[in-house]
Amino acid sequence: MSYVVLYFIQKSIINLKTFILFRTRYNVLSSEISGSKLSVRSKSDLIDKVFDAITTSGEEGIFQTELCKSFSLDSRDGSRLVGNLEKQSLITREKALYNGRWTYKLVVKKSIPIDIVEQKPIDLSTVEGAPCICCPSQHLCSIEDESNPISPAKCQIIEEWVTTSFNKFMVIQQTDII
Repeated sequence: MSYVVLYFIQKSIINLKTFILFRTRYNVLSSEISGSKLSVRSKSDLIDKVFDAITTSGEEGIFQTELCKSFSLDSRDGSRLVGNLEKQSLITREKALYNGRWTYKLVVKKSIPIDIVEQKPIDLSTVEGAPCICCPSQHLCSIEDESNPISPAKCQIIEEWVTTSFNKFMVIQQTDII
């Protein structure tokens, strides 16, 4: 192979890696890059519009391929958006045959009205006196970084609060038994 061909192959690989890095870092959809016809400011706006479209389809639902066509999305991006909604338990996907091809029928999950659900009063006594609310290191505290010295798992103040709360609970339980 000539040096010119190798140069273009190497340049193409670098451009592809840059595109993949950009796409994953900024969470951009390929249809947004290629200039979609939609007036969508962010991915969350697009997800909201997709969910609204599924909601307006009613109990019959909408086929995923039709949804992708109406929003000018490729099947991969459409699948990701729908998967996101499914993870949030907002919709269900049912495998269906549509125009001779397998796709998914998207239906909004039925929500139970709040009136029907038995409403229970919220008991805040379990978090009463929690030190995290007024902790001066709250902005540094993180559960995601294990190397961080300030985390709930390593916090002495939380440990003391939990121990004290548990001891109070045990005293109350013992007095109830007697």
